[in-house]
Amino acid sequence: MSDIELANSEESAMMNRMAKALADTVLSRGMIQFWATDSWRPDVNLYETHSAFMVCADLAGMDERDIQVSVVGSQLVIRGRRVCPMPNGKDKAVAVHLMEIDHGVFGRNIDIPANVDESRISAQYDAGMLWVKLPKAR
Repeated sequence: MSDIELANSEESAMMNRMAKALADTVLSRGMIQFWATDSWRPDVNLYETHSAFMVCADLAGMDERDIQVSVVGSQLVIRGRRVCPMPNGKDKAVAVHLMEIDHGVFGRNIDIPANVDESRISAQYDAGMLWVKLPKAR
């Protein structure tokens, strides 16, 4: 192998390593969180009491009419759409320098650990948190 072929092979391997490192960085959560996406997943907590399961979903800035809650099989399904928060009125944005608040269509499927009484499920939206009560079947 000549010196030129060896140099090209080493350069090619180095460029491949650099491209992989860049792709890993871009595809990591650290970079993606700044890019608008078609779908996002709100954070949820799942609690259990003696009589029910309680799900709390962080849906700040939502209008409760834009949230759908259903039970499908053994999963609680939460879907909806959040509009992008933007300044309005005379202070309209002319540029975005940082965007970390997820917006657009969202969805979460949460596995329910036991049978629930679907006829008694209730939901309440308060201070940006959606609370879903899933009473245990008797």
